[in-house]
Amino acid sequence: MSHSITFVKAFAYVHDDLPAFHAGYLVLTLIVAAMLNLGAFAFLVLLHMALDIIKYRERHGFSWRLTIEATVRESLLDVTLLMVGLVFAVYLHHSIGVASVSGLMRAEMSVLRTVAILLPKIKILHHFLKIVSHIHHYLEQTHPRLNKGWSQLDKLCFSFVGISLFLLVVSAEVMHVDNVLVRNILMDELLPWRL
Repeated sequence: MSHSITFVKAFAYVHDDLPAFHAGYLVLTLIVAAMLNLGAFAFLVLLHMALDIIKYRERHGFSWRLTIEATVRESLLDVTLLMVGLVFAVYLHHSIGVASVSGLMRAEMSVLRTVAILLPKIKILHHFLKIVSHIHHYLEQTHPRLNKGWSQLDKLCFSFVGISLFLLVVSAEVMHVDNVLVRNILMDELLPWRL
């Protein structure tokens, strides 16, 4: 038993230097991201936001205004990726507008949809796992741009979130489909237990 504990401790110290560990981590991240829908990743983003509220409000004693600002700053990129993934999930869904295209075009759209949804999921999962693996350090550090105004990247993320929301709201009209179909696609993507 002590040999196993010694091995685990030694591995914990050197795992960042092992290329095989990083390759396995990447493969595992890809597999998990491909298996779960966007709802599972929305749940991870909500968990991250809840952790940020605890971190800034209770650990650092910030006001509610600063806590909310810090939470938005910490999760803005993940929320943006989630919204962009939802737009691709709706607009490139196999049941919308592909009945009239050829089989090859349908296959290309399926590949594009898979990649467009998989990339945000991978980034969100990687970010969440990085936080969890360094939780003590994460809780001690505050966001470096807190109270310094919104950066250009932040403004770009807000723009993408706004555009994504607009595209989701008008998706039924743009694609000339029933609102029920769009709602069903969103439910399939957002309910984590629908795998």
